[in-house]
Amino acid sequence: MDNPNNHLKICHWNANSISNKKLEIIHFLKSNKIDILAIAETFLKPDIKFTIPGYILHRKDRTDGCQGGVGILVRREIKHTILHDLKLATIEAIGISVTTKQGNIIITAAYHPGGNRDLKKFKSDMEKLTNRNQSYFICGDLNARHRMWNCKTANGAGKTLFELSQRGTFAIYHPQTPTHFPTCSKFSPSTIDLIITNGHHEISSPITIAELSSDHEPVTFNINHSTATKKPTTKLFDYNQANWKQFREHINREVNVQNMNHYTLDTTQQIDRKIKALTTTIQCAHNKSIPLITPGQYNIKLPENIKTMIKIKNMYRRIWQRNRRNKQAKLFYTSLEKTISEETNTVRNENWDKTLSNINSKHNNNKTLWKIVKNLKKQKQTIPPLKTNGNEILMSAEEKCETISSHFKHSHKITTNLKSAMEKTVKESAQSLKNSSQESLPPTLLIKPIEITNIIKKLKTKKSTGLDNINNKSIKNLPNKAIIQITHIFNACLNLGYFPNAWKHTKIVPIPKPGKDHSLPQNYRPISLLSCLGKIFEKTIANRINEHTSNNHIIQPTQFGFQKSLSTTHQLHRLTSNIRSNLKNKKSTGLVLLDSEKAFDTIWHNGLIYKLSKLKFPQNIVKLIDSFLKNRQNQVFIGNSSSNIYTPEAGVPQGSVLSPLLFNIYISDIPTQKKCKQYLYADDIAISSSSTISNAITKNLNNSLKKYEKYCKKWKMQINAEKSEAIFFTRRTSQSRQPNRCTKINNTDIPWKESVKYLGLHLDKKLSYKTHIYKTIQKCETHLKILYSLINRRSKLNRKNKLLLYTSIIRPTITYASAIWTSSAKSHKLKLQKIQNKFLKIILNLPPWHSTDKLHNLAEVEKIPKHILKINKKYWSDCVRNTELKKRLL
Repeated sequence: MDNPNNHLKICHWNANSISNKKLEIIHFLKSNKIDILAIAETFLKPDIKFTIPGYILHRKDRTDGCQGGVGILVRREIKHTILHDLKLATIEAIGISVTTKQGNIIITAAYHPGGNRDLKKFKSDMEKLTNRNQSYFICGDLNARHRMWNCKTANGAGKTLFELSQRGTFAIYHPQTPTHFPTCSKFSPSTIDLIITNGHHEISSPITIAELSSDHEPVTFNINHSTATKKPTTKLFDYNQANWKQFREHINREVNVQNMNHYTLDTTQQIDRKIKALTTTIQCAHNKSIPLITPGQYNIKLPENIKTMIKIKNMYRRIWQRNRRNKQAKLFYTSLEKTISEETNTVRNENWDKTLSNINSKHNNNKTLWKIVKNLKKQKQTIPPLKTNGNEILMSAEEKCETISSHFKHSHKITTNLKSAMEKTVKESAQSLKNSSQESLPPTLLIKPIEITNIIKKLKTKKSTGLDNINNKSIKNLPNKAIIQITHIFNACLNLGYFPNAWKHTKIVPIPKPGKDHSLPQNYRPISLLSCLGKIFEKTIANRINEHTSNNHIIQPTQFGFQKSLSTTHQLHRLTSNIRSNLKNKKSTGLVLLDSEKAFDTIWHNGLIYKLSKLKFPQNIVKLIDSFLKNRQNQVFIGNSSSNIYTPEAGVPQGSVLSPLLFNIYISDIPTQKKCKQYLYADDIAISSSSTISNAITKNLNNSLKKYEKYCKKWKMQINAEKSEAIFFTRRTSQSRQPNRCTKINNTDIPWKESVKYLGLHLDKKLSYKTHIYKTIQKCETHLKILYSLINRRSKLNRKNKLLLYTSIIRPTITYASAIWTSSAKSHKLKLQKIQNKFLKIILNLPPWHSTDKLHNLAEVEKIPKHILKINKKYWSDCVRNTELKKRLL
């Protein structure tokens, strides 16, 4: 499919909707060897997915009305960046900068709505689009008519565009034949699909091609002497063809464990060298034993009969365009266009049905099914141009990496400049630890091969790798010699209190936060990819830390986060039971939810080490954690581009096995409150107070919040008052019984709200759960849109798999924390039953009036009340059986 000539082949086309023309577009791109297709009037909406195999689609959908929208399809291997949005008033436009050997070229897809009469805005938009020093091409339907480009008459937009061109800053290119043929023969054909360029590159004469279904013809041209820079071809390892025997044999030849134990590795340099050698050996064995393949593309081929119909349709189209009075040619053309559309849709549906039918018959059907579901749920997003604080626009991947990296680095600095009364004490403790002599490794801390083997058995094979590219599949196939060597390395690290540098180098991938402006660096969150070997070592350390915390009762009983046998439901149970109990006793309850700003990212390193020492953790562990936290190397990656390395000044690493545990230890001394109850779930902190007097509740909460302020200041933590929330639960309607003052933190009011969300459960002030059930139904409707292509009435996916999707994805959403809201009104719970009925009727292809009882018998699915009763019974029986849990729920 590569263009063999020294040029870029560009096409632009007003599609008049593309969602139902996918196969036609695929055929057109392939047969005409198009590099870039600029599309006007896509008619796409943000929730509609549209992809073309072998191409990347950049799009700007119209969100404030129907129709409209622009997009650019770029051949996947062409190196390019998307341009920032110019925020035009009337013209819809999206642009890319293509990297070529002769310099960058900007390609912009543009659409000017024909109904626009504000020529000042049109002129302003065109000036913005053409005010560039770089070589550019603006392609699209501008609805600008003028005799200079072979239109019969001129309109306002055409006159404005012509006047702008007379300044000499750009030239207008157009094909010699019309590009728009109105359906009604009363209106004359016109040339409104134009190419505007500043002339830095020579182009071929634009021509129209009588193909693709639309009232506009695609216009193609070549940008001569422009060879696009190609991205390296992506290749994947084919694990289905892996030779694991050869893999193990290679490692056994290279690894030597004779006369080796953790005492023979008595310096950090020796450990680093041994890790480097082992890593190289595993990588080499992996690359020799697993073949590389070029990933295939999901590409539907048009049958020959449809290709023939397209040729005949195009022939009649040309006849009609030459003689607009030839009604028979138009009739044949429109009839064939409709038939082709129907036939291509049939082909697409048959291919989809075939895929789903294969799932029904395969042994690994669940694996394939969940892969499809993941792809349906995943919205692939490219990172747009980023704006800096100085309103500078960053285009290249390298610049984006650096900007996002700076933001992530700053998030670790939020609390570093805060002054603490513990500063001197903590500093002395850190220095004392540094100067202390190394203690020999106690036998109780020794790691044994069986422990590592058991950890490896539980590893998930699909986890992403760190920068060493050693994945869990390879680790699961390591021979015993490698496990023994890893054991010696781990013990040597424990003995020296050293966490290897190779396992502290973190690959960070920025992920856009949903519903935010993605042109701002602060609207990305980091996903950290760590070494899989390093994470195994972390798990062995976590086992030893957990044992010490459990034996010494270090973690507060009110902390339910990352605790064995405890879930969000248990903490919600504890909270709501307290609220309900007080409501029965005619008491009101005030609840404050505190937002700990960047809690995990801002943990004071020396403060944590000080606490570990005071809690009498073994010195080897304390030194190792000190090494684990400090001098880490973080690096942001976008595709193949990366930022400079930065070292976080505070915080525990995101994605680490040890981080949640260390965070719990860090806040284990958070002050308990006499007249308030405390609810902790990792960094989600809530406090409540109950009384018959509303002002007493506010007073108690404010007193507690002052203690939290003092604690946070002492340990360099920060509460975000703006994001903290408060709610007042009461059955008293009298205004005099309502609180007349707000709670405060850091001298900022936290206003009382009608509803708050805590650990995924929406709590309203009457504890009716009406809001929660409404939000749950909204979630289910969103899931229905995503899964509809799999579970709809005509889907070929069998009933068993459709029901599996429902019971695995939808029903858990419905029943989340059901033990808590089971006391809600029947009318609320009935709505959840109705949503289940809706899903089951779609899955079983039954009419809306079908009997609910028969529906559930046919589906062999329990009704929502019965299912809730079943899972709640299990929940309560687990609570009763677990004595320790019973105590913690009080």
